[in-house]
Amino acid sequence: MKAFIKYISKSVPAVAALMAFPFALNAAGNVSIKASIDSTAVVQGSKSNLRLEVLKNTSEGMLVDAPEAGADYFGIEISDVTVDTIDHGNGRIELAYDYTIQAFDPGTVTLPPFRYAIGTDTISSEVVSLKVLEVDLDTLTDIHPMESVVSVPSRWYDIIPNWWLWIFIGVAAIGVIVCCVLLFRKKKGLLAKPVKITPPYDLAVMRLNDLQAKKLPQSGRDKEYYTELTEILRQYLEGRFGINAMEMTTTQIIDTLRHNKETRPGSDLMKQILEIADFVKFAKVRPLPDDNIKAFNSAVKFVEDSKPLPPAEDENQSEPTGKDISSNA
Repeated sequence: MKAFIKYISKSVPAVAALMAFPFALNAAGNVSIKASIDSTAVVQGSKSNLRLEVLKNTSEGMLVDAPEAGADYFGIEISDVTVDTIDHGNGRIELAYDYTIQAFDPGTVTLPPFRYAIGTDTISSEVVSLKVLEVDLDTLTDIHPMESVVSVPSRWYDIIPNWWLWIFIGVAAIGVIVCCVLLFRKKKGLLAKPVKITPPYDLAVMRLNDLQAKKLPQSGRDKEYYTELTEILRQYLEGRFGINAMEMTTTQIIDTLRHNKETRPGSDLMKQILEIADFVKFAKVRPLPDDNIKAFNSAVKFVEDSKPLPPAEDENQSEPTGKDISSNA
C-alpha cells in the first residue's frame, strides 16, 4: 500500500505537466511577432521608424527587454516610443510598437530579435539590420568659418557700477514721496480752511432782520411769514440750548422750555408765537397787522432775553452795535 501511494505521488506532477503542455503550446501557437524598419539604409544622424507588431488571441504576455525612449539600444538611439492596441475582432489583438530611431556611427547595425513572452514560452521576431551611411561633407556647401570675436563699443555709462543705479532709484523714490507729502499738506491747508461758525444768537438776529426786510405780511404772505419765523426760533433753541425743536410739536416745545431753568422765563412768549403761527399755518386764520407786530416783537424779546452772557473780562465793555431790530413787522 505504501509503495502504491509513493508511486502515485511521483506520477501526479508528471501527469499535470503533460496535461498543461497542450494549453501552453496552443497559447504560443496563436502569437506572432514581426519587426520591420522603414529603410534599411539611412544617413548618420537622420531619423527612421522601427515597427514591432505582436498579434495574439489573449491580453496576457509581455515584451521582453523592451527598449525605452532615450536608451542606447545596440548602437542606435531610441528617440520616441508609441504603443497602439488594435482590436481585429474574434479575440485577435494587435500591439503595434513604433520606435523612432537614430544612428550616429557609420556602418551596419544589427538588432537582435525582439522577444515576446506568454506563459512559459517565448516567441522571437526576425533579425533587423540597418546600414548607416557616412555624411558626405562635400555636399555641405552652406558651412561657413566661425566669425571672430566682435568688439562692442563702450559707452560712458558702462563705467558706472550697477549698485549706483539702485542708489539713484532709492534717492529718486524718497524725493517723490517727500514731494507728494508736501504737496498733500499744502493742498490740505488750502482746502481745509477753518469754517467760521456763527453763534446761534448772532444767526437768529441776522435772520430776524432779513425776515423783517422781506415785509411778507404786507404782501399777504402770512403763512410764509410765520413758517420762517418759527423756523428761526426752533433753530435758535437747538443751537443755543441743544433742544431738538425742529422735531417737536408746539406742546412739546413749551413743555421743554418750562422745564429748563434758562428758557423758563421766555416760555410764555414762545407759547404766544407758536400758537398764533399754528392758527395761521393749519387753521388758515388771517392775523391782524397788530398780531404780526406782536409776534415779531415777542420773538426778538425771547432771543434778546436768552442770549449768552458776555465773558467776565468783557462785562465793562459796551455791547456790539449793528444788531438793532425795529418793531415794525
